[in-house]
Amino acid sequence: MTDRKPHTPLTSPLVRSPAHTAPHPDHAHEGNGLLMTATLVPRTPAGATAAREEYAVTASDPGDCGRQWLARLIAGDFPLPVIHPVELPTGDRTAVEHSAASRAAGCRDLFVIHADIGAGESVIADVARASADRVLVLSPDSGAADRVTERLLKCGVSVLRALADDENPVRPLPAVSKVTSVALGCAHAEQARREAAAEVAAAENRLGVFAVVSKALARLAEVNESLARLDADLAERVALRDRIDADGRAETDTPFARALAKFQTDHTDVIVRLVAELQAATSAHTDKDAALTRARHTHAEAVRKPGILSRLFSSKPKPGAIDPADLEKQVYSIEAEVASLAGQVRELRAKSDAAAAALATGRDELITSEIATRCAASDAAIAATEDERTRARAEAAALNRAISVAVPGEDHATAVRKLAAAHEKAAEVERSGPQTVARVFVGTPGSLNTDPVFAFLAVNPPFGVLVLDRAEELPETEFAPLSRLAERWVLVGQALPPDDARPPFNGARLRAARSADVPFVARVAKLLDHETWAVEGDRLVCRLTHLTPAQRRGMTREPLADQPEIELRFPATDGDPLLAEIAFPGNTPVPDAKSFLFHTLGEVLLRPCGEPVWNTETNAITVAWPAADVGTNGAWVDLELGVREKVTGVGLFAFTAAVSFDPAAGWDAEKATAWLETHVPTASTSRFAALPRTVGAPPPG
Repeated sequence: MTDRKPHTPLTSPLVRSPAHTAPHPDHAHEGNGLLMTATLVPRTPAGATAAREEYAVTASDPGDCGRQWLARLIAGDFPLPVIHPVELPTGDRTAVEHSAASRAAGCRDLFVIHADIGAGESVIADVARASADRVLVLSPDSGAADRVTERLLKCGVSVLRALADDENPVRPLPAVSKVTSVALGCAHAEQARREAAAEVAAAENRLGVFAVVSKALARLAEVNESLARLDADLAERVALRDRIDADGRAETDTPFARALAKFQTDHTDVIVRLVAELQAATSAHTDKDAALTRARHTHAEAVRKPGILSRLFSSKPKPGAIDPADLEKQVYSIEAEVASLAGQVRELRAKSDAAAAALATGRDELITSEIATRCAASDAAIAATEDERTRARAEAAALNRAISVAVPGEDHATAVRKLAAAHEKAAEVERSGPQTVARVFVGTPGSLNTDPVFAFLAVNPPFGVLVLDRAEELPETEFAPLSRLAERWVLVGQALPPDDARPPFNGARLRAARSADVPFVARVAKLLDHETWAVEGDRLVCRLTHLTPAQRRGMTREPLADQPEIELRFPATDGDPLLAEIAFPGNTPVPDAKSFLFHTLGEVLLRPCGEPVWNTETNAITVAWPAADVGTNGAWVDLELGVREKVTGVGLFAFTAAVSFDPAAGWDAEKATAWLETHVPTASTSRFAALPRTVGAPPPG
């Protein structure tokens, strides 16, 4: 992400504040508070860097390239060539994991990945899958080696699990036990030796035996024909048994289907009748409930009409008047009928539900019983066929043993030639040793000297890629001999100090630590870290260029006058200051930082991941990177007029998920493609990647 075209000098000055006195771990020089004009440190264009010829490390001993490469790296003897990421197969991985694995697989020398155990094992499997060369994965933890092997097997990668003396060949994971060297290469070689020896013995026996066993041969042909028929019959019976359930439920014109249909029809008729009765009772209940409401209303009106006192003190009602007592009796009568109808509705609903449940239960029982009966009959037929096939195989084996002592029609000269050919084949087996077609070898460092499979890897170096797990446990003295095993190397593990969970390696904690206390992988990672975004203490830093240690020691830091929380960093130069880094507060969202970079400096820092996908619509032309748009909504950043960038992830783990071009602003597919060719980095020189901690990752050890 650091190989971008040089930025034109700023036309407006960046003013710093003289009041900036905050300490910084790099102890940079403070400014004098004067107005100053800054330009970006010139950077090699992406095209020029990609076209630059890669360096070559030559040595009299081809296996000593790792030692010399590391020496030149530490001495700062050469610029790091660009890395062209490798396209990864489809998988369930985050953008950070995708970027790390694709760059590590494409790196032609040394790559370091900071990761915990869970993320480390996942990215190791991805690197091994994506690398086209033969890969060696070494982990000091045999359990981790088993898990990586299992991951690769699930992905369809040809893998061999090498074992140390203290490892049980019967691994805890059944799939892994099948791909050990004992189960693969060496076992195959031993089998080949036995077969070659048996062929020699048979050829020697044939020299003195020329009896014709035509009757046995004829019988063997019959038995073999019977075996072929039995195999086909057995396969057909097994297929029929596997389809019993589906066929039984799908068949229509069979006695079972007709019985099942009759059962369903009988129960359905009962259910239909009950439903009709339920509907009638429900309708009657509704009507009666309405009548009850009207009766209550009439009774209430009669009670409230004038003359109630006269009716109370008079023994006879007036002619034509409604007696409230009669109305009250009518209300009580209707209430009784409503309650009765409600009881009928509940009873009918319960009967209807019970009938439906009985239908479902009875139908399932009929189907289950029929399928069980058919399965039992099918299993009995299969068992009988298997018994017949076993007897036929035993007879064929006996006939083959009898026939092996002589071959009809063979003469003495033919037997001599066959014996010579058998001896030559046995000698070739001894010369070739164990063979394996595995592309990935996984083991512990102890397996290198104990597993016999490594004795036959005579190529120097025998592997294209060496991936070391738990690299924080690797001393520098051990890297050189291990590096002889491969042309390029990937170190995976805790590449950051325990108290620092994020890169880069310029913080006070790492510098304050004694060299002996810093793991080898952390010291190497510091030299390989050319990432654009970094975290330094409570700062989110954008590196516009990669500075040497000497440049960093002389670097000056200046805060912005109107935004003192943003810090500008300049390496020491004889001319105008050159802007190399910008430090934001640690809680600054990456979209906000990117917006500042563009609108203040005109700097576009895209960070795509994986292969792009174009989508052209009426209102937008969009190029998306699906590998970077996993499980997050993202935030949009306005860049140029009509150009927006979608950013997903946070902090160091933020990526460009999409770039959108607005046709209303004059953008078309051709202009959008040209813009991306200018702004999308095609390669990176950074050989470091940090992965976020895996949720629920297993503890070290």
